[in-house]
Order: sequence, then C-alpha cells, then structure tokens
Amino acid sequence: MQEQCLSARFRASPCAPVATRPALRRSVALPCSAVARPHSALRSAGRPSSRLPAQAAASPAAAVENWSDLSYSRQYDLLFAAPHEALDAKKPLPKPNRHAQELEPSGRTILLSDVNAVPKRSLFNREWTSVDIGFLAFIGGMHAVAALAPFTYSPAMLPLFFATYFVSGCLGITLGFHRMLSHRSFVAPKWLEYTLAYCGVLAAQGDPIEWVSTHRYHHLHCDTPMDPHSTYEGFWWAHMGWMLDQKITAERVGNRSNAADLLAQPFYKWLQDTWIYHVALQLGLLFAFGGLPAVVWGGALRFVWVYHITWFVNSASHLWGSQEYDAGDLSRNNWWVGILAFGEGWHNNHHAFEYSARHGLEWWQFDGTWYIIRGLELAGLVTNVKLPTEKAKDKLRIKTNAVAGGA
Repeated sequence: MQEQCLSARFRASPCAPVATRPALRRSVALPCSAVARPHSALRSAGRPSSRLPAQAAASPAAAVENWSDLSYSRQYDLLFAAPHEALDAKKPLPKPNRHAQELEPSGRTILLSDVNAVPKRSLFNREWTSVDIGFLAFIGGMHAVAALAPFTYSPAMLPLFFATYFVSGCLGITLGFHRMLSHRSFVAPKWLEYTLAYCGVLAAQGDPIEWVSTHRYHHLHCDTPMDPHSTYEGFWWAHMGWMLDQKITAERVGNRSNAADLLAQPFYKWLQDTWIYHVALQLGLLFAFGGLPAVVWGGALRFVWVYHITWFVNSASHLWGSQEYDAGDLSRNNWWVGILAFGEGWHNNHHAFEYSARHGLEWWQFDGTWYIIRGLELAGLVTNVKLPTEKAKDKLRIKTNAVAGGA
C-alpha cells in the first residue's frame, strides 16, 4: 500500500502541419470519469458553478456565494477547512480569480512570471508520514548515486544513458503513460499498449494506475485548490514539494476510481502491486551487464534526469512561456521543456486540446512523441488518432498572443 501511495508522486508527474492532415479524426470530448475533458467541452457543457462548491459547504465559510471571485489562496483556506470526507475529487471547482490572487498580501511573484504564489504547506513544520520519508529516501538516494557520474564515465555510458532516457522517458512516460493511457489520444493493440506501459514503469515514476489517475485529476482541477501541483503554491511545490506531502496529496487525488479503465485490466493491477520489483530488476540487470557505471548512467542519473524533466512540465510549463490558446489556466508553451520532454512542453496547446495526440501544433514546435505516433499510424499499428480541427483551434486561439516571463 505504501508503494502505491508513493508511486503517483514521482510524476502527473514530455511535424507536419495540421493543415495537411484530415481535419479531424475524432475530437470528441472525453468523459471525466475516463479522461479529462477538453476545456472547450467544459465551457459548453458542465461549467462549474461559481457558487460555493458542495465539498466546501461544511466549512465555516458556507455563506460565501461567489466562489469564482475568490483568490486561489482564499479558495484553498475555505476548501480545506471542510472535513476530509466532504471533499469530492471528481467534481471540478470554479477557477480562482487571478486579480484577487495578485492582491494576496502574503503572496510573492515567482521570478520572471506573472504568478503570485502563496505557499500553503510547510516543508518542515508538519507531520511527515512514512510514505513521505520513503519517497525522500529513494529520490535522495538516486540523486546521490547520480552524483557519481563523473567518476564512472566511459564512452559506452553515454549511449546507454540516451537509450534508457528514450525508452523510459519518451516511449514510457510521454507516449505510454501520458498520451496513450491518460488521455486516450490514440488506440494501440494490447501487445503494444502493454509494452509502452511497461516502458513507463522503467522510469521509476510508479505504476500506470496511480500516475494516470493523478494526471487526470490535474486536468480536471488545474490551478484550483484540488490540483495536486499548482504553481499558485510556488515553484518548489509544483516541481516536487507536493510529492513530499502524502496527507494533502491523498486528500486531493487519493480516489483512483477515475482510472476505472485501467483498474479493470489484470495487467495494470499486476503492475500496481509489483512495479517496484521491476525497477529493482532493471537495476540488477544493469549491474550484471555493466557494473556500477551502468547503474549510475543507465539507472540513477537517467531516473533523476527524467524526473526533473517530467516535473518541469508541472512547474516551468505553468510559469514561463507563451499562451496561444485560452485554456482557462496557467499552462504555457515552453520551448526548452518541449525539446527535453519530447514535445510535452507545448503545454498550453495540450491543456487547450487535452485529447490531441499532437502537442506541437505548429510545424516549428518540436514534438518527438507526435512523430512516433504518426509513424505508428502510417505503419497501421495505432488507430483513432485524435487531433483538433482548425475550427476548434480558432475558437480558443487568443487574438493577441500573451507572453509571460523569460522562456
């Protein structure tokens, strides 16, 4: 059970012009119970009420009427004053008022951004659970072993690093866990689906069920107090601080029923119970065939590299870069995260069209994951590849492109 609680927090969690492609294969608004819906769908059907959410009704602030007029910080205080049992992770909250957040007296603008952050959870002045301690020990240990890289280098280690980075980071996390499982952007035969999912396990970011569930909640609650890693609580929190706080993370995203499609499959249940053993086996094989240098370069250093790239999608891509589309949140298109994360850094594009298999919607936006999907489609190995139409893009396109920060 501790392993399962630990797993999600490693992540949630990385071009041919669209005009040359068919206008749309299927731009269907995917149900929240299986895949987070596009923001356009939330606008047209089921926009959260601006009145006080039911899960906050048990708090002393039940008299507050205009929930959407409140800052993120105030929404957080009201929401988590309610009993834990009153929180409903499957109900979206109205977005906070950005102007009200800017006026928060205890806030501080994050460097080179327009986000006024108010930290909510102390790193030290709180109870640490055994899960928090276990996570810190593992991730800290991987960083310590990665520091041996300069002392274990040989010419063979560089290709090993890049090969494992591609297999676990691109094929496993961005292609498998994210676009295929979290958003169902395309359909693969089971043998290929399970192979890609297994590659994701090799990234040591947990099992597919918890990773996918947490990520779907991130989209459902993006930049509201139920988001597990909003930058409204600071860069550190969004990047990795949230993974060190099991109490609040479990309250926000502990309900795994939004990943029922994976829970129904024995393969994913098996990985949920055994993922950590596959990570250990991987390290054992690296040691057997390459000794300590292989463990450092193909294991620890690669883990740490992929961790931080994944986490930069949650932090940097919600702070620095451009907003081409009105996604209703802080998501940004960040070019350097786009390169490092195989296309995941075109995050504003992704949040505007969550169902899209392609994140780099312009020809110049590098999206390595999309190139692979397109190649698999041409080879007949994947079907039902979802892309936004030009009409859908025009509907959400911001007329004057707003740029925030130095990315």
